[in-house]
Amino acid sequence: MGQTRVSPSRVLIVGDVMDDVVAVISQPLRPDTDTPATIQRTLGGSAANTAVWLAGENIGVDFVGRVGASDFERVNDQFSQAGVVAHLSADPARETGALVIIAQGQTRSMATDRGANLALDPRDISPSVISGCSWLHLTGYSFFHHDNPELMSSFITEVANTGIGVMVDASSSGFLEDCGPEKFLEMISPARVVRCNEDEARVLTGASNLEDAVKILATRFSCVVATSGAKGALVWEDGALHVVPAIAAEVVDPTGAGDSFNAGILAGLASGASIVSSAQRAAELSARCVTLLGARP
Repeated sequence: MGQTRVSPSRVLIVGDVMDDVVAVISQPLRPDTDTPATIQRTLGGSAANTAVWLAGENIGVDFVGRVGASDFERVNDQFSQAGVVAHLSADPARETGALVIIAQGQTRSMATDRGANLALDPRDISPSVISGCSWLHLTGYSFFHHDNPELMSSFITEVANTGIGVMVDASSSGFLEDCGPEKFLEMISPARVVRCNEDEARVLTGASNLEDAVKILATRFSCVVATSGAKGALVWEDGALHVVPAIAAEVVDPTGAGDSFNAGILAGLASGASIVSSAQRAAELSARCVTLLGARP
């Protein structure tokens, strides 16, 4: 992978903020009647979760997002308590995004209302915030169903042209299908690192197995990191494929596993580590995440 500015080590994360309701069930969901569950309400959003995990790794983090005007102070305070410097826009018309998650074992289903996130505008970001970072991270959610997704694509192009590393998480196989894989790949083409899970990799490439999918993505991006649950991750860099084993953990709730994995990668890269070492750090962080209820430490 090409050279990346190591100093300053701050990371800029731009993306979704959500109010999460996580229901963990120990038996199949029963239609038209009650199913016992453990329920937690928390602030979430894939990009926002990654920011909190990353701050926990002692990396300076600036987060840019958009929330409902009535939630501005509440959300800003939570980021501050987590050690994240938040730059939030207050939407006067839309509510903060909301997500209902039903988790059972290592599977989960999600119902999503992205709310104010749909109007996130990177043109509101101060140039000083951008110039103060070594890496920019976005998730696919910042492109899916956005009011003007071309704004996000133009933004990462401008940032990449300054020499700042750009990492994008594909985020959602369902939303990738809605968006169109080729359109999405074109919008994120300036990215240096692309992170996806096995389902997302298959949607993006049409390949039937993960290794083939990674090799196809590697024709377009300098580095590809593809996770496959307990089977670990495949990392492509500089023409070589590396295997990073998963770390065994007792799964309480898989919500946020990918977000914490992203934080581990970014923590490594911002510290000057190789992508393989960064992915190993990511596996450790993800293993800790799944032992917790909810998507954040």
